[in-house]
Amino acid sequence: MTAAIAIAGLFALTQFTDLPVQFWGIVPEAKDLDAVNALKPSKTRAVVLIHGLLPRPLHSEKATVPEAHSWQNTKGSLVQGLNDQFDVFGFSYAQTVTADGVAHAKGLSDGVAALKKLGYQEIVLVGHSAGGIIARRFIETYPDGGVTKVLTVATPHSGSGWTNVPSKFWPKPQIPFIESLSEEFRDTATKCAKPLPKNVDICCVVCKLSRWSSDTMVHIRSQWPEDLQTQGVPAVLVRCNHFDAMTSPDSVKAIVDLTKGKVVRWKREETTQAQRLLFGEKK
Repeated sequence: MTAAIAIAGLFALTQFTDLPVQFWGIVPEAKDLDAVNALKPSKTRAVVLIHGLLPRPLHSEKATVPEAHSWQNTKGSLVQGLNDQFDVFGFSYAQTVTADGVAHAKGLSDGVAALKKLGYQEIVLVGHSAGGIIARRFIETYPDGGVTKVLTVATPHSGSGWTNVPSKFWPKPQIPFIESLSEEFRDTATKCAKPLPKNVDICCVVCKLSRWSSDTMVHIRSQWPEDLQTQGVPAVLVRCNHFDAMTSPDSVKAIVDLTKGKVVRWKREETTQAQRLLFGEKK
């Protein structure tokens, strides 16, 4: 993908307003946005779980409709860990446009607006992988939209090298979404991005395996990139692979603790220390 195509994809966003999406209540149960609007909140805090890529090489037609991931349900350890303090919601989407386009689709903004109208004092977005890009782009575009915190988990902020696989091997409907996770596209997106809003807390959950510099899919320098380091965004390291980032006990504990607790932007010396520990470690 050329930089020109990437830029065009970033700014041609109006076409995504009719993207098929699903915004629903996991706990308490609400099957769709209309049901969410009719809820009586049981907590003062809400968290929205946003999934990443779900490859569909054999059933490409499924990429054209929203589909919840296995951890976005009441039996998931993450939902159970959050539900004592949060009402938990899910966001799913058709994977037929760029990740940036999903962030601009009406479904997420309508869902967050509904939560704000219901009176939640805190609204947290937790995005896994590409879901972290969606959450980040959302707050950059809608800094006063009502979101108070964002956690990105194993997110390819600077792209992932696995997207270099020739597009002929990808499900055709998913090509725009997958290409938007490339290093070239994300580099262009970062250069075009607005600064993160100061009124929104944000943290990167960085996943890696021992003796690896990645979680098998995303390099740690992409999960906590230089532009976020410069803005003082903190990072928390978890030892797990990309596919277990929302289910492994260690990652679930880290996500739950960060969602419930306070996240504070780091000072330069704190960022420098974390850079040494994360990028210079030998283990």
